[in-house]
Amino acid sequence: MKLNRLFSILVSILMVLVVFLNCGKKEEAADEAAGNPGQELYLQNCSSCHGETGAGDGPAAASLNPKPRDLMSAAKDWKNGATAEGINKTLQEGISGTGMVAYKHLGDESLKQITDYVMSLRK
Repeated sequence: MKLNRLFSILVSILMVLVVFLNCGKKEEAADEAAGNPGQELYLQNCSSCHGETGAGDGPAAASLNPKPRDLMSAAKDWKNGATAEGINKTLQEGISGTGMVAYKHLGDESLKQITDYVMSLRK
């Protein structure tokens, strides 16, 4: 039991390190996103897990179980649906039992911009 708890703590620490260490590597992508606030917000908040293209292959993905959503996967596979409403709900509330945390602290306008950008990835 202690070993499981220690392993969980180590995995959590590793996830945090991967996310923070990866932040500096996004400068080029952020420069490209400067004209699209949704893309910029996505790169800052989502790409460490979901990857820059939304394929679920970000650097933090390796330490997550379950793995992050491939944003191009079939709509039926999404917990809250792949609609704008479902994506916004996921961003607002997170997904219990996964690494998908709530981002409601970013505010409604930012979440709408991220939602719009994720919807554009699906086209």
